[in-house]
Amino acid sequence: MTNLGQQRNKYLLKNTVIFSIGNFGTKIISFFLVPLYTNILTTREYGTVDLIYTIGMVLVPLLTLNIGESIMRFALDKDADCDKIMSTGITILIFGAIIGLLILPIANLFESVSNYSIYIYLYTLTLAFSQIFLCYLRGKEFLLKYSIGNIIQSLTIAIFNIIFLIGMKKGIEGYLMAYILANVCTGLYGFWAGKVNLVIKKYSIDIELSKNMIKYSVVLIPNSFMWWIMNSSDRMMVSAMISVTANGVYAVAYKIPTLLSTITTIFNQAWSYSAIREDESEDKEEYNNRVYENLVTIVIVVATGLLMIMKPFLSVYVGKEYYAAWHYVPYLIVGFVFMTLGSFIATSYTVHKDSMGFLISGTVGAIINLILNFILIPMMGVSGAAFATCISYFGVFVYRIKDTQKYIKLRVFKRKQICGYALLILSAMTCYLDNCIGQTLLVIEFICIILLNKEFVKGMLKIIFKIKTN
Repeated sequence: MTNLGQQRNKYLLKNTVIFSIGNFGTKIISFFLVPLYTNILTTREYGTVDLIYTIGMVLVPLLTLNIGESIMRFALDKDADCDKIMSTGITILIFGAIIGLLILPIANLFESVSNYSIYIYLYTLTLAFSQIFLCYLRGKEFLLKYSIGNIIQSLTIAIFNIIFLIGMKKGIEGYLMAYILANVCTGLYGFWAGKVNLVIKKYSIDIELSKNMIKYSVVLIPNSFMWWIMNSSDRMMVSAMISVTANGVYAVAYKIPTLLSTITTIFNQAWSYSAIREDESEDKEEYNNRVYENLVTIVIVVATGLLMIMKPFLSVYVGKEYYAAWHYVPYLIVGFVFMTLGSFIATSYTVHKDSMGFLISGTVGAIINLILNFILIPMMGVSGAAFATCISYFGVFVYRIKDTQKYIKLRVFKRKQICGYALLILSAMTCYLDNCIGQTLLVIEFICIILLNKEFVKGMLKIIFKIKTN
């Protein structure tokens, strides 16, 4: 391997390890909280808090103009003036907090959340507060501090949930209070770790910079909304067209593919830094293709492994009334595979500050998702929502393949990859053989995936063994 290749791999590996610290710590804590939620909250209560969580995720980019994305991207430029960049972010956060007061009267109009209007406002405001300062840490490449911030957020969520749900028996209010206080703690940490107090002392607004930042981030607001449609609108439609109880079970189904997305999110976060750094290199196309091929292998192996253990795992992981969630997991896992690959491909948009690429591809997925939800939920129930999500992710994946050819040409349908996709879909279908034969077939299919990618698996095992012996 050349010195250049070693430097590339070392940089990517270093960032991957740092993001792993934060993401795995976060997900492990969240992972162990699910049994707490599913044994204390009823399916209806869990459906309600999931609905409020979803609303908050939509409101944050609207109230902040999605400025966190601009803070992160613009701070990565070589000649970035981080003080002026953060000054713009702070200004928009203050205006967002004032405009956000409109949430209170609007939320009171809807019976399902009218009792929780103040919680929705506080959750949205504190989430924006924490996100903006964490994005600032990422933009300045304080990646270890960023990862610690994620751990603090998850750890405080766990501590406050134990206090409010188990100790004080606060139910829905306790769940929401836990998230609000955790966001405050995370935001204060981000403020301190990023030394934002020094930014405030040097507070300065550069009008031209602010315009460029807002121009970049505003286009990402509809994109965030489109991703919300793909990720969360189905839960709102399940609540409206079936019941909040059904949404509670469906929300639990999302927890399994989240394990897959955790691994791949870590990699994609680290990869974005490498992609920006490698944009001017002569062999960037070949390098991108090598990394992409390895990512395809990883996600397919992990996805088929999750399908294999899904039902036995859920039987001990969640309360009995949530076990039916397994019916929806196969669709979601397949969908999350293509979402992950689509996110990797979209790195080209980040490198070239092409927010329109994000918007259009997100719009394609959202339209597919909405149309299929309206058609399939009445026909298939909750399974229709899961299937619609799967197809919309695949639609975004295909669109981005074609659209990013102007930046870089990825080889995305090689024979080996197609075989992997076929085995993945076969495993998803096999899950619906709900007996010993079906479980045995899932094991066989997983072994086939390992054999298909044996060279990669051998390489990974050698690396792991080498790390252990050193």
